Amino acid sequence: MAVTDSDNLVTAASNFEGTYTRFAPGWNVNYWGSVKWEAARESRSGYVHSGTSAQRFRVLSRSSGADAHLIFPHGFVNGKSYRAVVYVRTDTSAQVEVMLRRDAQPWDVTAAKTVSVGSGWTRVEVQGRFRWNSPGSLRVISKTVGANIYVDDAQISAVEEAGDTDVTGMPLPAAGGASTTLTQVFASNFDDVFSYTSTGWRINVWGEPLGTFQAGRETRAGYVHSGASSQRFRMLTTGGGDAHLIYPFPFVKGRTYRATAYMRADSSATAELFIRRDAPPWDAAGTRTVTLGTSWQKVEVQGIYLGDVVGSLRVASKTPGANIYVDSVKLEEVKQNDLAPASTTTVPNTLFGIHVKRLGNHFNFPQTGHGLLRLWNTGTNWRDLEKANNVWDFTTGSGKRLELYVDYAQRNNAQILYTLGQTPAWASSNPSVQGYYGLGASMPPTHLEDWRDYVRTLARRYAGKIRYWELWNESDFSGTWAGSVEKMVEMARIAREEIKAADPANQLVSPGLTTGQGVAWLDRFLAAGGGNHVDVIGFHWYYDMQPEKLAPQIQNVRQVIKNHGLEHKPLWNTEGAPLCNSSLVDCATWTASVAEQRSVNARALMIMWAKGVSNFNYYWWERGESQGRLVQDDFVTQTAGGHALAEAIKWIKGARLVDSFKVQDKVYVFRINRGTENYTVLWSTTPGTSVTIPSSWGITRLRTLAGQESSLASATFTLGIEPVMLK
Repeated sequence: MAVTDSDNLVTAASNFEGTYTRFAPGWNVNYWGSVKWEAARESRSGYVHSGTSAQRFRVLSRSSGADAHLIFPHGFVNGKSYRAVVYVRTDTSAQVEVMLRRDAQPWDVTAAKTVSVGSGWTRVEVQGRFRWNSPGSLRVISKTVGANIYVDDAQISAVEEAGDTDVTGMPLPAAGGASTTLTQVFASNFDDVFSYTSTGWRINVWGEPLGTFQAGRETRAGYVHSGASSQRFRMLTTGGGDAHLIYPFPFVKGRTYRATAYMRADSSATAELFIRRDAPPWDAAGTRTVTLGTSWQKVEVQGIYLGDVVGSLRVASKTPGANIYVDSVKLEEVKQNDLAPASTTTVPNTLFGIHVKRLGNHFNFPQTGHGLLRLWNTGTNWRDLEKANNVWDFTTGSGKRLELYVDYAQRNNAQILYTLGQTPAWASSNPSVQGYYGLGASMPPTHLEDWRDYVRTLARRYAGKIRYWELWNESDFSGTWAGSVEKMVEMARIAREEIKAADPANQLVSPGLTTGQGVAWLDRFLAAGGGNHVDVIGFHWYYDMQPEKLAPQIQNVRQVIKNHGLEHKPLWNTEGAPLCNSSLVDCATWTASVAEQRSVNARALMIMWAKGVSNFNYYWWERGESQGRLVQDDFVTQTAGGHALAEAIKWIKGARLVDSFKVQDKVYVFRINRGTENYTVLWSTTPGTSVTIPSSWGITRLRTLAGQESSLASATFTLGIEPVMLK
């Protein structure tokens, strides 16, 4: 990415890379009236500002009152100021307007600039304050009919301006809010006259070959929940993709939505209601899989929208040939304290986990306060240990390495989370499939007795030594699991039987899933009964230099778990760490600042704690990237990031989170109790934020992540991205 805005918070960036045909991810064309236009990916030399491709956009003709805009929908926040930068050029000369606009009547413009561009790249910058509780967009508008406009390296940043909602020395509330309000943003009763789909609804079908489906208006008695009609949808075949009944909607990033629909079928059928981002990674904000019958059933989903682009409310049929009827749909925005503690009980010691991959090069244990060790990418999985059927050797090779790890953990008073899988070629149901870990590794075993024998062998051997067992690694990713959800549920049942037989205190963790398709996969796993066989729900959350974005991701998973009545089960982040975000910076040259190195993991850990995550296994101790490095090459000396993480763990261990909340979307506040001690941890995502703390907190001292403590001379002071403890 060639564009950076180091002084401000980048909220969206697009480098137009990828293999698209018409639109780069997140972009589309908003057109009205009689207008013709075209859009395509551009890769010719000179027509790309940086990277390998740019976006081409051309208005061919337009009548009076008509137009077409190339747009990037974005979740702007009312009262905040934004700066947009975009690079444009044309073939010869043309007039181009760049605009930030409200996408609701009366279509107010936040900022706009019209420039003359030629065959060289022109940097266009606009800035203004967004003043509405409505969705908006960045727009590129061609003022010259017939001209090819090339667009590259676009970025939107939140900036501080005089007159913004935030004020110097902002007073912090003594506590977070407890109320919840619901505001309806759209409703559909399907009572209009239509032959195919109701107004605003359509069918999204994709794949090669295309799936087949039917849709129509239904008026028969019993097939309408209320009013005169309902929507009928029937998926006949999925083809090479699928077909969904969808309602596109301009969801705003970071806001919570609740969708309610009444659904039924002709006979027993499985269907899914979900809110989805309509751009990569096509992730669900809220999802629920249900079994429908011949009576109307109320189906509700809730989640926090994570995308910068338009999404949709979707109905998917999982039963080919079944008629699904939909009626009385409602979408509401939910306003509440999204950072309120999921639990106020004492933090479990399982929260502090880590990976150690280079054992043998050293035998040192991290001095960061971690007490749980996850084994993954350690040369100790199934295909490493049992290279031939029923051939085990714990005196050499991978078997000896597993023994080494178990002894290492015991010597350092650490628990072990052992991750089961991957399938050996000899046991694989398709040993010719190339999995991420080798031929046949991603396929289920041909005979589940081989799986049972593998689990039984390890569970019995390490009874009392390995307490936690993870069913599989990232089973929503085809490179590590190409089997069905139902097969994984069956394997969960077997694994549970064997580990509990070896030691009733053993705990089984569901497969650790990714943020791409993991939410939808988890919903299907729980709907198929997987929750009956696991003690803990597993997920994988990595994060960039804005780890606060973890909060809505975690909340969406918690909502899926709650939908299935399993909110009592612990939620674990079995693998995660800070990563470079290539959509915001050039990762080949970028280096995390010292403040980022010190703060990022502490902030992530606090967010996870607040959202009810009770295990986080840092991946991995010996890593070398600037943003995630915890120890020097001697495997003894801690880095600044390592020292800071150790300090943050000291703040949290043995404590209870009494209250947590955010102020003006940038100041994060955590009220903590440990025995007779009460203290507050807080930071701001905007460096240089002046705050005034309430006198009721009784604060007199401040402690930093570097372990330095001093008196607090005034109730008003400046916060940055590094958390501080006030006591």
